[in-house]
This record gives sequence, structure tokens and C-alpha cells, in this order.
Amino acid sequence: MTNDTLDRWIQRATLAAMIALAAALVTVGARLYGPRAAVPPAGVVDGPRAP
Repeated sequence: MTNDTLDRWIQRATLAAMIALAAALVTVGARLYGPRAAVPPAGVVDGPRAP
């Protein structure tokens, strides 16, 4: 039947969307709570300037 085929496509599209959403949430979580690079002290951009 046509409805069975349509239902399968809807299930596949829904599953793909849920997997994509889960991957996006994991990525955002890793960026927010993952290790961070060392922050240089305030006022220091490239190190001391030579005269």
C-alpha cells in the first residue's frame, strides 16, 4: 500500500532528524563544557614589545 511506503519514509526522516539533533546537542555540550585553551593575561596581546 502507499500508506506503508509513506510511513516508512516518515519514520526514516524522523530518525535522521533525531540523530542530527542529538549530534548537534553533543557538539554544543562539548564546546561549552570541554577543555578550554589557556587565556593570556589581560593587556598582553603578542607578548612584550621590543623597543
